[in-house]
Amino acid sequence: MNCNDLKTGQTLVCERCGLELKVISECTDHSCATGCVGDMDCCGEPMKLKE
Repeated sequence: MNCNDLKTGQTLVCERCGLELKVISECTDHSCATGCVGDMDCCGEPMKLKE
């Protein structure tokens, strides 16, 4: 999950260690995410959206 795709209120979770990151402000024009490419990783694996 790339930071450009995340919406306010969504939560990313690491399935290995349980770390959670909550989106408090989403990118609205892609300029805020300059340099943000690929999936957000934790413990060497892509983080997933919490359901």
